[in-house]
Amino acid sequence: MKLYYLFFLLFAATLSVSAQQSGRIEGTIILPANTASTIAGEGVTIRLHSRKTNAPVREATPDANGKFTFSGVLAGDYTISVECGRCVRSGSGTSISVEANGTSAITIELPLARINETVNVAADTAQPLENVSKSVSVIGGQEMRDRADFTLVESLRSLPGLRIQQLGGFGRTASIKARGLRNQDTALLIDGVRFRDPASISGDATPFLSDLTLTSVSRVEVLRGSGSSLYGTNAIGGVISFETPSARRGTHGQVSGNFGGMGFGRFRGTLSRGTSDGKYGFGGGFSRTAYTKGIDGDDNADNTNLQMRTDLRPTKKTTISAAFFFSDAKARLNVGPDAAGTLPATNDVIIDAQPFVNFTPDVDDPDAFQRSRFFSGHANVTQQLGKSVVLSGYYHLVDTRRRNDDGLLGPGFQSESTSIFTGRIDTVNAKLTWAANGSNTITGGYEFERERFGNEGITPSGTGDFFTRADQSSDTIFVQAISQPLGGALQLTGGVRYQRYRLGQPTFSLNNSPFQGATLASPAGAFTLDGAISYYVARTKTKLRAHVGNGYRVPSLYERFGTFYSTWPSASFVALGDPELKPERSIGYDIGIDQQAFGDRLKLSASYFWTRLTDIIGFGSVVPDIGTTPRPFGGYENQKGGRSSGFEGSLTARPTRTTSIFASYTLTDSRNRISPVAGSGVLRAFGVPRHQFTMVATQNFGRFWVNFDLLATSDYLAPIFSNSTFSTYVYRFDGNRKGDLTAGYTFKLHREDSMKLRLYGTIENVFDNEYYENGFRTAARTGRIGLTFGF
Repeated sequence: MKLYYLFFLLFAATLSVSAQQSGRIEGTIILPANTASTIAGEGVTIRLHSRKTNAPVREATPDANGKFTFSGVLAGDYTISVECGRCVRSGSGTSISVEANGTSAITIELPLARINETVNVAADTAQPLENVSKSVSVIGGQEMRDRADFTLVESLRSLPGLRIQQLGGFGRTASIKARGLRNQDTALLIDGVRFRDPASISGDATPFLSDLTLTSVSRVEVLRGSGSSLYGTNAIGGVISFETPSARRGTHGQVSGNFGGMGFGRFRGTLSRGTSDGKYGFGGGFSRTAYTKGIDGDDNADNTNLQMRTDLRPTKKTTISAAFFFSDAKARLNVGPDAAGTLPATNDVIIDAQPFVNFTPDVDDPDAFQRSRFFSGHANVTQQLGKSVVLSGYYHLVDTRRRNDDGLLGPGFQSESTSIFTGRIDTVNAKLTWAANGSNTITGGYEFERERFGNEGITPSGTGDFFTRADQSSDTIFVQAISQPLGGALQLTGGVRYQRYRLGQPTFSLNNSPFQGATLASPAGAFTLDGAISYYVARTKTKLRAHVGNGYRVPSLYERFGTFYSTWPSASFVALGDPELKPERSIGYDIGIDQQAFGDRLKLSASYFWTRLTDIIGFGSVVPDIGTTPRPFGGYENQKGGRSSGFEGSLTARPTRTTSIFASYTLTDSRNRISPVAGSGVLRAFGVPRHQFTMVATQNFGRFWVNFDLLATSDYLAPIFSNSTFSTYVYRFDGNRKGDLTAGYTFKLHREDSMKLRLYGTIENVFDNEYYENGFRTAARTGRIGLTFGF
């Protein structure tokens, strides 16, 4: 009994000594000023480390008000680190000392990344740019204003890894080739939601890229590399995210007008209103852009854009938003380039392009017009179910319509006809996000999508009129995980996505419809994996990163059920599509390094990338029948693709407070396994220069600024069809050398700087470089001026 009593006394003494040598920490996490969130402790982890050994001692999670406590802490010196998915990494924590039997109080401001340092496109969630483990670029609103850009494709041309083409000027076909891949290999997002045209041949956004003007946009984010595990179809080479702004507190707006050469005129107006408590805001913008003359004096085109957005926060845990983007455009079309002169006996010779010698550039077609219209709208609801669980979902509608009219006028053989393409996509998406602690986040969800396609042909007599209708739907499940161990220095992300399809029964206007003998079983689905890793060395501000992932593209409804109507040898449909096509697939990776230096005045980035298209959809001249439906003129089939590899490097410098310089270089080697032009033997990808250099430099002199934007590329290959030999030849075109110069002055109209007037002007193609884009003419030196009033 005495022995037990002795043990009890020793134990009590130990507790007494411990109590005398320990203390308590009471802390509060607060949000930075002007932060939209009102929940300071959301998704945050607090860690206590010994200052002497840096060994972890305790871990805590603050409550919704940001309060946290460490009890029974031995007297001594410590550091406190704060981690969350929205936080900037820090090389050292906040110091604190604990006294025996004392209470130490501390208040820490949550180290949230500033808005210009945060991106969403890399992980479909907000991340500090330095935490991102993928190749990402951001074009901010200030840069767009300094360059006086007014179209999306204009803004993208300076980024590494992107090849931008526009055939014939404003309103005509524009395309984006990411990392040497095809036009359809880049996904487009509007406010984080996928936008594409289901009525286009490849089912991508290319037909409407030229219609996206900068009416109401806060920034553009670009992910280079596979993004299919996050965004699904078409995200093989990259993702472009077009973001509209949320309303700020108070009433704000802009009115601007521009005019210039080639009959250019543009009006733009925006208006927004946000409540003082941040619970409600709405805003919108309208723009009208027109060229009455265009490049050759008869290339008129116009475009009207309307955007609206509203945000509602009825409770601290509920957010509701809705937005739409409407576009209506019209353009006069030219007859495309034509091979000319003495042509080689075979098309296996690459021809050095010489305008009006061995090819004729595009020429006027007085009665050829294209009208295009789209509506993209979505509604999103986010509900916080607990301290670490968030449920979100959205409904998205895309409705597109394109009409091409052509008459008897114009060079060569012309027939009078009208083609109409219509499409609609309905998407419902729901996902659950669990922030296990400040370092680990898991997201999973389900998506349903239904797309519809229509094609109608109208002839003057009406006897050749026809229509095609088709639809398909899909179910998708996806999961993504983000982990930030080692105090956030190590970033790990992984994702998986599976999409399966169901086909509807197509309908055609005549009795002899194709695909009648086909069994429309569910086609093959798409399964993708994605992983990325990065390590950030806070002491040297160096980030090492690597990213690998699969990509895929859903076969379009035209590729599945495409036809054309022929009156020879008899009036009937001729099938081109294959309902059982498998999705296009790819695998790619990139490794890179990002370095900051001189107090963040210099940022360097370098990446090596490699992508292989393992399966693509191509057009074959000899293809099998579909059931009892023959395809005598060829059709779409699954083929082996190609590969693209290269290097991307960029430099961002601020040598002085008023000077900013961005420069990039891209080396691309892109090749096909099957030549796109039969008989030529050319495997090099068309439209992709091997070398591309860009530079954007801005100098401010008080309220006056000057901006210079340069794009220079090496030569590239492109095909041109000959209307005399009915063959396609491969041409080598000289690269672009285009420089734009913009200058402006901002007048302060109010003492508090709440009203401003900006006067600016741009000289495009300041070197007057004569250049042909795939044989289409481009604008010579021209100018435009503008005036913007903001309040």
